[in-house]
Amino acid sequence: MGWAAVFLCAWVARAENVVFPADAKVIDVTQGPYFAKGDGRTDDTDALQQALHDNGGRNCIIYLPNGTYRISAPVRWPWSTNINSRYRATILQGQSRDGTQIRLADYASGYQKGNQPRPMIWTGEYGAVRTRSSIRNLTVHTGSHNPMAIGIQYFANKQGCLRDIRVVAGDAGAVVGLDLAKSDENGPCFVQNVRIEGFEFGVRTGFAVHGVVFEHLELIGQTTAGFRNLGQAVSIRDLRSTNRVAAVQNNEANGFVVIADAVLVGTATNRPPPAIQNKGVLFARNLMTPGYVKSVENRTGTGSDIVGPEVREFLSHSVFNLFPAPQYSLNLPVKETPEVPWDDLKDWVSPGQFGGKPDDTEDDSKAIQAAIDSGKSTLYLPNGTWTLRETVTLRGNVRRVIGCEARIRLDELKGRPGMIVADGTSPIVVLERLEAESFDELLLSQRSSRTLVIRDCAGVRAEFPGSGDVFLEDVQASRVMRFNGQNVWARQLCLDHDGPKIVNEKGHFWVLGLSCERTGCLVRTSGGGLSEVLGGLCFSSGSWKDEPMFRLDGGQGSFVLPEASFSRAPFMTIVSEKRGTVSRTLSNNSPDARLPARAGGIALPLYTGHGTGVGPVRSAPSPTVTTNRPTGPTIEKRILSLPSPGS
Repeated sequence: MGWAAVFLCAWVARAENVVFPADAKVIDVTQGPYFAKGDGRTDDTDALQQALHDNGGRNCIIYLPNGTYRISAPVRWPWSTNINSRYRATILQGQSRDGTQIRLADYASGYQKGNQPRPMIWTGEYGAVRTRSSIRNLTVHTGSHNPMAIGIQYFANKQGCLRDIRVVAGDAGAVVGLDLAKSDENGPCFVQNVRIEGFEFGVRTGFAVHGVVFEHLELIGQTTAGFRNLGQAVSIRDLRSTNRVAAVQNNEANGFVVIADAVLVGTATNRPPPAIQNKGVLFARNLMTPGYVKSVENRTGTGSDIVGPEVREFLSHSVFNLFPAPQYSLNLPVKETPEVPWDDLKDWVSPGQFGGKPDDTEDDSKAIQAAIDSGKSTLYLPNGTWTLRETVTLRGNVRRVIGCEARIRLDELKGRPGMIVADGTSPIVVLERLEAESFDELLLSQRSSRTLVIRDCAGVRAEFPGSGDVFLEDVQASRVMRFNGQNVWARQLCLDHDGPKIVNEKGHFWVLGLSCERTGCLVRTSGGGLSEVLGGLCFSSGSWKDEPMFRLDGGQGSFVLPEASFSRAPFMTIVSEKRGTVSRTLSNNSPDARLPARAGGIALPLYTGHGTGVGPVRSAPSPTVTTNRPTGPTIEKRILSLPSPGS
């Protein structure tokens, strides 16, 4: 009898033919001086490695047209004597996930039994300035008879992503499909639309800092565990797993896992393991686990398990409130980040066509504005640094601004924004793959009713006086983000400045993976606003923290977040909540709070501050499992036919 299960979230359709104009300054590995063949027979190791060596750390797109690129040794991000450029700003880009393949040669030396596990692609290690390293739109295949292979050993922090990737183990199996546990300080970074087939472990994460965010992750046919976490702060939304083994293992006390909207299919016929095994802090919501006898085996906190194929909401530790509140999360509606079409190249326009030039000292504002007003729908900035001394307005037909990993220099604007988003033809405008050179200058002002998507951008300082919805994906913000009445959905949002981080007045703010450093309140909610934080990391660096981690001033929220602090200055006040004229605080040293300790700070398994009324303080109520929570219209649902156990 086949399983029919509700799959809670539609996968996002991505551009599957990623091509760039000839003048975008993209490095094509099949052209000179590299001349990779991509024919599946020629050894392209040296060609790919030389392209990485020559262009690593420069924000360049190293581009692999469709083909099979055979390698016989690891391809490695370049090392540099300059700490600020080492293992950073290197982008490996395929033309399409299924058309571009990097394949390990059969029986490759160094990948056999008796060797140490060895990656095919290695992107660096320990260090806090490994920004803007990404891999996109390709398949990694371990070939035949390479049992000690690791598909991708990935490292990035503050802003970097893996998008639209397939990782496949060959016929002899292999060790790990995606390994993020090689070195400390990995993350924050973003993994989206990734499918991993085979391996002992599909994904492995580790260490107490920072945090990694996953969305639309598919794990199939692992032999030890689908996803093993060894102490990391991990946020996962829309995990699909089909396995005879546990789908998720959270194996250490420092491990902090948030998992939402997942379908975990067990296929073992004898002695099936639990779908999720937990020894740290676990928050789980909207899970289906057909084929597993036990959905969650919890060996810490309350010790409560979940038996049965459906989990509406589960918490391994106690819920915290300061006022009477439901013992479950706010569960705000979640929308997928909207897409605009990947336009035909005839609909692309560059400021270079109007006299603009990157990497000089001249003002490019007029050229960029002329390109915007040309009537084309995609504005691209060839790789390099572009200078804005006057504000440009995104209007007319432009619906995508793509930076080709370019940088923006904001010069002499005196508080004016570099770009204004105004109303235009398209209801959606996407800004992606850009870095602001100065974190102190205002890059963007959203003044329209259009939906704005900011994706894969660093150094973003923005203001949002317009009414349009806002989507943030893999964004490093350089200053406070203030919202007033907007709907905001964020995935992997990093703010690492002193002072307040998110101010939500009257709006709806939802984030999967909020990463914050230094001093200042992380999220302040007021004016009836609603805020929900699902995982990430509060890295309490810097000096003494005068502000609470979260503040509710006439707003509502629910917060799930771990902390790490090695400066002996963690947050002393975790939540400050005010209802009417009554104010209360949850402190990390309250004798009745019992907040779990983690890496010099605390773990906040779940704080709920929604509902009405003022009653007695309830610092740590006991209910941790809520199976009768009202679900509401949270996410799109569709039916999938899933394999029966044992098939």
